Amino acid sequence: MRESGKILTAMDTGAVLPRLRVPFWGMVAIATALVGLAGFAAHGFNDNGLRFGSQLTWRFASLVYFAAIIAGPLARLLPWPGLKRLLAERRQLIWGFCASFGVFLASLLAPNTLTPPSLDHEGLTMGMAFFVFFGAGLTIVVAYAAAAQPNLSEQARRAILGMGMAYFWLAYTLTGLSHLSGPHRPDGFYGFSLMLMVAALLLRFADQMVTNMKARDA
Repeated sequence: MRESGKILTAMDTGAVLPRLRVPFWGMVAIATALVGLAGFAAHGFNDNGLRFGSQLTWRFASLVYFAAIIAGPLARLLPWPGLKRLLAERRQLIWGFCASFGVFLASLLAPNTLTPPSLDHEGLTMGMAFFVFFGAGLTIVVAYAAAAQPNLSEQARRAILGMGMAYFWLAYTLTGLSHLSGPHRPDGFYGFSLMLMVAALLLRFADQMVTNMKARDA
């Protein structure tokens, strides 16, 4: 009886079952999946719903990407305590983008792999498979380079991370341009996305210029 009382007391105080703490990048992945499922359900559980849900995950990932690439420049340009904390959490933002982009790739791969080809559904094509696996490999490399690695010099790590994030910037920018100039239905999001990419580029240029001026003055 005494042992039972001790166990119940421990359970009441939370000593037996520790609290589950989800990291920020995990919360971003869950949010991305919920956005995609909401789009899937809103347009019906069919090919149109799958395409719409996948499109929403692409858009959500682009917003996370924008937050990740402006966190550093914004925190250095504006000396606000809240932004300094954002700079400290920049690694979590990059991992959050990688997680959200991974959910987007899964939303492309799973439906086209699990459902057989038909007149309205091509199935998994070679081009799509290459895009998914190349995107997955690049995302893994970016996530790996976001943290300090013992087998990489800091210069090499920054170069890998910079090239990887630059590729995603180019992908989002070219996608926005193609939807604005190509034969697509009008969609205001791609204009908004293009504005975000230009704003991010200008912020990074301003950050680099201020950093160089400070170094010269010192």
